[in-house]
Amino acid sequence: MDSLDKYKKAWIDQQSEETNKVSKADIYKMSKSKSSSIVKWIFIIGILELLFWTSLNFYFIGNSHMKVYEALHLNTFIYSSVYIHYIIIIIFLILFYKNYKSISISDNTRTLIQKILITRKIVNYYVYFNIIFAITSNIVILFLFFINTDLLLEYYKSQGMEVPLNKDAFLNLLLVILCVTIFIMFLLLWGFYRLIYGRLLSKLNKNYKELIKLENIE
Repeated sequence: MDSLDKYKKAWIDQQSEETNKVSKADIYKMSKSKSSSIVKWIFIIGILELLFWTSLNFYFIGNSHMKVYEALHLNTFIYSSVYIHYIIIIIFLILFYKNYKSISISDNTRTLIQKILITRKIVNYYVYFNIIFAITSNIVILFLFFINTDLLLEYYKSQGMEVPLNKDAFLNLLLVILCVTIFIMFLLLWGFYRLIYGRLLSKLNKNYKELIKLENIE
């Protein structure tokens, strides 16, 4: 049982003055502090995630695999996707930071409850955006590969890679590889967000429920 739980138990049990009964205001301050800390960690993890995607993109762009997109004239699409991803992530980071600051200066329980609700929605939108964006981007790339199959075959042959002589067999192989890649990516992203952001949201929801009880709001 953490400090906040002890304070809440002390308040609910209505201990006497001699046992240092904790006031409703004290419990609110503890809930506010914990909520602010959780949102701060969401912001920090978001920054680390942005740095991770940036490093990955720098590696990818400088890697030989980028040549296949150059051969298919997909450079504009790839770079545009990367920049859009960065812009959206930065927007979410700004929102996370604003919520962190607003929670830190909240002066009443009702306001804090509203801030927690807003933060919870933004985090959910952020998770959904990243998963949907990653999957959609790969589906678009898959589609572009299919409509540029001849160029793709020429590129692989020019690189000395063995490819099926039959065009349909090549397309089927390509479809299987990309579908498996998209599925694995979905599992990894979903697992990551459930593990990291899911745990933080669970703690934030716990604070939210306790604040609701504190104010007797239905």
